Amino acid sequence: MTYDWSGERTRRIRIVRIATIVAVLIGVAISLPLLINVA
Repeated sequence: MTYDWSGERTRRIRIVRIATIVAVLIGVAISLPLLINVA
């Protein structure tokens, strides 16, 4: 039981970390063309 809980916790942290990285990349990809067009 303890091993399964630790595995779920690390997996959830990994998913959250990947999701945040993807969100940052998408935000940069969306904001860069807008900044270039405004400038």
